[in-house]
Amino acid sequence: DERGGPASLAANEALTRAQDDYAELLREIRERAPSHAALVTPAPATPNDIVQRLAPDQAFVEYLVSDSGLLVFVFTRDGASVRELEIGRRELTQLVTFLRGTLVRPTTSPADSLWRGPLRQLYARLIAPLEEGGLLAGKSRLVLAPHAELHYVPFAALLDSTGRYLIERFDLATTPSASVWLALGRRPPRSSDGILAMAPRPDALPASRNEIEAIARLPGVRALQGSAASEAAFYREAPGRRIVHLATVGVLNKSNPLFSYVELAMSQQADGRLEVHEIYGLDLTAELVVLSACETGLGSGAMTDVPAGDDWVGLTRAFLHAGAKRVVASLWSIDDWATAALMERFYPAQSLAAAQRAMLTSPATAHPFYWSGFVTVEGSE
Repeated sequence: DERGGPASLAANEALTRAQDDYAELLREIRERAPSHAALVTPAPATPNDIVQRLAPDQAFVEYLVSDSGLLVFVFTRDGASVRELEIGRRELTQLVTFLRGTLVRPTTSPADSLWRGPLRQLYARLIAPLEEGGLLAGKSRLVLAPHAELHYVPFAALLDSTGRYLIERFDLATTPSASVWLALGRRPPRSSDGILAMAPRPDALPASRNEIEAIARLPGVRALQGSAASEAAFYREAPGRRIVHLATVGVLNKSNPLFSYVELAMSQQADGRLEVHEIYGLDLTAELVVLSACETGLGSGAMTDVPAGDDWVGLTRAFLHAGAKRVVASLWSIDDWATAALMERFYPAQSLAAAQRAMLTSPATAHPFYWSGFVTVEGSE
């Protein structure tokens, strides 16, 4: 069809309707859960606010990507600093795209080490200038606030000049922004107890059965598998739990992330799709939610079909808004068996850094594809 023909007009009308429906759904979520506004548009953070929330061994690192360059703001107990990093958005996008193209499809071919180059370059551009300036001296924990394309970077796997991964030197956590990090940390603690572990598809994901059975050996676990791990059971069991662990399938809806979901079992009461817009309406008290599924750490943004300005929409953000203190999620399509091994090492200390370091010690799981795609997203302590 020629530009402006009937098909083009129909497509434009359909797009307009979809955008209107999307906006209306966002308004409905805000009306149903007014506290959402405090996380979507929190009060701007001041440097002093951030500094006061940091522990002596902790640094807060926030990146800001623009067409003209990349800025990084570093906060420690000693104060705040800002640096302009020598990388433009075009080069950054190329590096991240190439990295993910080589890293998330491990093979046994000689070309399988191509991911090392971009990991070294990203370390040299994003982390090395901070260390050379002494901004991370004496720190062992980093809270990272990525922006735009940086949301897709496995920071844990960045390689320094000696070949060490960043996770070998620092415990890492991410957060949407300084303001959101502070807003989440201001929420009063709530009582919670026990662990809910669900694996709705053990036949399709056989390692998820092992994962849940390993967690079930811990005290106070309610473990549900197969048809028992239904969406209806989640709504019934999850509120009040200290830990919620979902070993299942994750589906990222790039064109409308409000409908991204983790898959649970169907029942007469629910379709088995625990979608982002449904999670926003929950009231959880969990200290930790683990989304052991594919692409659960991704939302809207630079590499999806939704504008980056809407980057609060996603599974991770939804669970944080619903009351979770921390969320462990993934940046790509994960391996079933390697993920089960990672999660067995994650408990009972609930340390992602320790689990990732343990995976590095085994040749079978040392490739960063198997461990670096998982991130911890949290608010201030």
